[in-house]
Amino acid sequence: MRAIGIIASDSTENDARVILNEGEEKRVRAEDLVLVENRNEGKILAVLRRGLGSNENLKPGGYHPGVAYARIGGRPSMAKETYDFALSVIGETGEAIQQNKKILAPGSLVQIFEDNDDPMQYLARKKNGSTLGHYEGQCSWEVPVDCSFISYHLGIFASTGGGKSFLARHQMIPLLQKAGYSILVLDWKGRDYAPHYPKENVISISEIALDTETVAGYLVEKMKNFGYSAYSGGNVTQAVEEYIDGQKWRGLSLTEFRYVLEHSIVNELNPTQLKSGRAFEEEQRFKRGLRRLKDTDIQNILGTITVQDILNLVREKGILIVDMKRTGSDEKLSMFLTFANYIKELMQNDEDIDLALLIDEAPQYCPFRPGGIQEQTTDIIIDLCALGRTHKLSICLLSQGIAGEIGINAAVRRNLNTQFVGKIHPLDMNEASSWLSPFNIDAKFLLSLPPGHFFLMGSMNPSPIPLLLTFEIPPDGKHQ
Repeated sequence: MRAIGIIASDSTENDARVILNEGEEKRVRAEDLVLVENRNEGKILAVLRRGLGSNENLKPGGYHPGVAYARIGGRPSMAKETYDFALSVIGETGEAIQQNKKILAPGSLVQIFEDNDDPMQYLARKKNGSTLGHYEGQCSWEVPVDCSFISYHLGIFASTGGGKSFLARHQMIPLLQKAGYSILVLDWKGRDYAPHYPKENVISISEIALDTETVAGYLVEKMKNFGYSAYSGGNVTQAVEEYIDGQKWRGLSLTEFRYVLEHSIVNELNPTQLKSGRAFEEEQRFKRGLRRLKDTDIQNILGTITVQDILNLVREKGILIVDMKRTGSDEKLSMFLTFANYIKELMQNDEDIDLALLIDEAPQYCPFRPGGIQEQTTDIIIDLCALGRTHKLSICLLSQGIAGEIGINAAVRRNLNTQFVGKIHPLDMNEASSWLSPFNIDAKFLLSLPPGHFFLMGSMNPSPIPLLLTFEIPPDGKHQ
């Protein structure tokens, strides 16, 4: 270790500023880890943030000799120049990191960890040997994580190109597997996961059999509710729901389904084949709706893989990707609802799931202001989070935004007890600041984070303050 400076005045048990030794400003960086030899006894592990350079001869906003000399191109005096960093305390070292309760005495020596040191040893818990990536700038410092909090749910946040899917594929999924979880990935665009795994680990959404309630609602919506108002059903809607609930359509081809659906509903609505009156009007309502139903719409509900089959496949293969491309948002959300309702019922029956559900493009499922089918998917995610904590179900949500129009629903976000926050969108400045400013992290710092760099915060982080981690991607990018 190398001495880099001393603790400045006005220090507390949690925060201080470090005055750097001359020349150290060229070597010390934000997010460097340090050890404080507290003159009040104890060794304190901490991280450096929010650097500040000061020169009394160059203070703006006034006219004095130093400024005047600089204006004519002269080299200013460095006699009153200092550099310092804010220091955020992680904890007092010992057998394990403990909360520091002693004031950091001004003048205490501050030493920096160098390449051959490994400060992560102070954070590692003997009962849990899992790690995730490595500390920023130090490939040999693997960041320890507490896997006992996986079922308390995870959020991965970064703007487009920030490395969310790389973190999930190359770090999070292997960690979940090592912790004993099977993994179901819902690949919204079919590009971020499906192409990177063997074909036997990928199924198409169109192969999945939806539950009858979801199918009926989906068909009625595609047939524009037969002209009824959005909040009323009507005889036609009821007839379709009853037909779907009977499940005689299961196993039919596309052509057979359209033919049988038409004749079954027409016979139900107008069995005597009247040419006028209410029964005839309802028959016409149905036929107009049926003409709106595209072959691709029908194809999306003719899958034969049941939700029970999906769960069995996930457990058998360890990881299963659902490729959701070539279908609309409603179809994707309908499939999710079918599976979510099934595993919710299992947990309500006191069954442990041992499953991690990784949901890409999370705002599609639980947006800031959900409407329509998104209200149902938002509610079911909240329910799954509540039940999952005691039944070994982990929800992992990936989102380009944290809050507001680009983020996810606040009620869902409150259930994510571990967060990975990477490069943010400017619209997320306020939310990121409320999360990170108590730890001396400037939200502006996150605007320029390189891809693949994330602040780890929350329950899985053995440090009480966020740590900046990154990771290496295998050269071939392949998954076993």
